[in-house]
Order: sequence, then C-alpha cells, then structure tokens
Amino acid sequence: MKSTKIISVIFWLMASLHQSGAEDAQSSSPPTSIPGHLKPLASEATRLPVSVIQDFPSPYEFFRSYVYPSVPVIIKQGARRSPAFQKWTDEYLKSLPESQQLIRVEMRKVEERQLPRMNMPFAEFLDRYQTTDEYLVARVPDFLKKDVLIPPSLHCTNVTANLLETMLWFSSGGTKSHVHTDYVDIINCLFRGQKDFLLVNYTRYREQIIYDHPEGFYSSVDVERVDLNKFPELRNLEFHEAKMQAGDCIYLPFKWIHQVNSFGSNVAVNIWWNHQAYVVPSPESCGRPDPGLDISLADVSFQYHDQPDTGIGFLRDLHPEVDFVRDPSASLRAFMDEEETESLTEQQFLEFMDMMLSGPEGEIWTEEAVHVAHQMFQMLDTDGNGEITSHDMDKFPVKINKFDSFFINLGQKMMILCDIADGQISKQVQEILNKFEEDKVRDVGDTPSHEHGSKYRGTSGHTPMRKGEL
Repeated sequence: MKSTKIISVIFWLMASLHQSGAEDAQSSSPPTSIPGHLKPLASEATRLPVSVIQDFPSPYEFFRSYVYPSVPVIIKQGARRSPAFQKWTDEYLKSLPESQQLIRVEMRKVEERQLPRMNMPFAEFLDRYQTTDEYLVARVPDFLKKDVLIPPSLHCTNVTANLLETMLWFSSGGTKSHVHTDYVDIINCLFRGQKDFLLVNYTRYREQIIYDHPEGFYSSVDVERVDLNKFPELRNLEFHEAKMQAGDCIYLPFKWIHQVNSFGSNVAVNIWWNHQAYVVPSPESCGRPDPGLDISLADVSFQYHDQPDTGIGFLRDLHPEVDFVRDPSASLRAFMDEEETESLTEQQFLEFMDMMLSGPEGEIWTEEAVHVAHQMFQMLDTDGNGEITSHDMDKFPVKINKFDSFFINLGQKMMILCDIADGQISKQVQEILNKFEEDKVRDVGDTPSHEHGSKYRGTSGHTPMRKGEL
C-alpha cells in the first residue's frame, strides 16, 4: 500500500523550520508595529461569534453537523437540565458528609502547569476559595455525579462506551487558562458564573501554530500580555468567541485551540470522549430518541475515572504519538527492537508512523501526509545518510523541558500529521452519516405517514434507550 507513494516522494526537501526564525523576529519588529502586541490575547484580532442553538440535537445530527465537520456550538440553557444547576450552592455542597473527601487544588488562577498542586478536603476548599488565589480542577467526585445529566446528544451506546473522563472546575472567577489544545472532544456545561472562550481552528492554521510545550499541547505565552515577537505564530489569527452564561453548554471540537477566562463564582463540568474512536451514532446503536430520558454521570462509566490521576497521562494510551514527541528515541528503539533491525529507512519510518496513527489502512496517506513524515524523517536522520540509527538517536536532545527547537518542531510536525489523518477519517465517517440522511429521506417518501413516527430510518421497531444499555 505505502511503498509506491513513499518512494515517489523520497526526493522531497524538508521545509524550513518555523522556530529558527522566531527568536530573530523578536529584535526585528518594533513593539508598536504589531497590532495586539503586549495586550491581552486577541485584543485586536478578528472575532467571530460561535453559533448558538436552543437545544441538544439528536446524536446522529450532533455528530453529523458538529463533531465530524469540527464546528463549535453553544447549547443555550443546556446545563439547566441538570439538578446541579439548582442544587450546587456552597452551603449544600458543604453539608454533604462526603465533602470531607480530598480534592486537588490549583495554586494560581492564571494557569501555570509547572506549579505544585495541593490536596485538601472539599469542604475546606469551599471555605477559602473566595478569598484566595486557588481554584479546583479535579475529577467529578462520585457523590456528585448523580446531579449532572449526560447531554442527549451523547445518548448512544457506542458514544457512552467511549467516554473518557469528567472534570469539575470550581473558582471564584478570574481564572485564565493557557492557550492549548485538547486531544479529546469536550462538552462543557456551566452551572454558575460566566466563561469566555477564545477558539482557533487548528486545521486552518496548522502550518503556523507552534507550541513551546508540545508534550502538553500548550503555549506558555502570557495571555494577559501577549509578546507577538516571541510568539509570532499568534499573529494574524482569526478567533471564534463564545460568551457563556450560567446554564449554557458548549461543544469544543477535537484539536481546536482555545483559551478560557472565567468571571464571578464559577462552577462547570467537562465531559470528555475519545474522538478517535470515530463512532457512528446510527439508528441501530442509538435507538429511538427519548428526550424525557435522564441519564446522569453516575449511570455511565468513564474509562479513566478510577485510574491514578496523572494529568494528561491517560492520553498516552490513546495517542502513542504523545510519547513519541516526549521521547522519540525510546519510541524508535522499541519499534526497532520489535522489527529486529538496527536502522530504519524512510519507508520503515513511515510504517512506524502508520502504526501510531488511527484509521483504516491506506486511507490517511495523502501526498501532504507523506511530505510531513518526510520532513520528520530528515529531522531524525541527523547525519543525513538516509537511515535512522542509534548514532542519530544519541544526538537527540535529552530533556524536553529545555524547550529545544528540535522538540518544538517535531511536535508541530506530529500534530500536523495527526490532523491530516483525522481529517481523512472524519470525512469517511461523515459520508456514512450523510448516507443515513439520504436513506431517511428516501424511506420517508416511500412510507405511509402513519408508520414513520420515528425521526430515524429503521427505528420504528426500536425501543427507547434505557439506562442499563448505557
């Protein structure tokens, strides 16, 4: 499958690395000549409003119109369905016996991932968070899960089977996140306060965006005073802006770059699911839609909820490319040991890349994908002899924490390659969902009106989903 395509592009030259010019730019442009320089993020950028809908769509329509086309959307008042919207006052939460359980607290509202975290009883946090620089970001405790309902757009067995984690965000306001990317799909529901999201379509700017922390998919840029000389990749971006009020939910697509600010006493819950399971919410897997069915977080399982809390560590199970970016030498040596070889040709390197990327064999390797992989190979083939050997790997920087341009550029290329792969597979899944729509229209035209009460083709004999099925 791969040999012909790969061999045909071996002669391509690697494009010049963006990072090598980033520091030179710092001295070449006077600060006043760059719109938005040393001002808050997106102060002088184009901002487009995120679309708003009034209710959660069906799983089929949600995945067809938003998930696979990669379109963010606000679901107005979507969080009001959950008991948490009315119940979760500080007094109520402190009154629960389980409030003595330990939770993880961040020590500074302007996100700094290098700072240590503190564990304290939930009740103690509730007594002090209004007057300190602390905020809570932790897994939703089991004793609170029953108060948060799963959005109807996720009421489908092959969707709930791929739920990864659910997180609680709690602060007195004033929190500011890093500019970052999440390698999951997210629905965030806000029960108290306000949140402003600044979003950037990663696919549109993937050749421009570079993270100086590729191991965590984030930038260390000061979002309150953006240095556009030091971070030129943030120039000339078009942002999408979402202003959430208490009671709203928002869908954040896989890979979209975002930065979040909170205002006022603030409580929100995230639901994460595995985008790269590429689920198809078909009539067979979803059954007949039942808007009256209430399914809470307590009624479903989250794959990583009971595992040790290691930050983004769970992503490494889903995304082996994360480990590759953090320690390319270890990943390459493991592959070479498995293949019983002491060197990798470019063709073998692309087979290694193919092993890491999700999707049907042969469907992701566009000419652009092969070209990006060629650039990565040339970065790793340090002596330029056409093979990656132990001699090459011994020259790789040892510590990613040094933010060496090698890791930064390798991370950028890996993200681009993953984005190309996802785009190819998402198109295939969307075509399947569009086929359902075509069949539904055809069947509605062929079926007497008294027999097609269901909005989905072929679901007239399906019973509504039950909690036990999820």
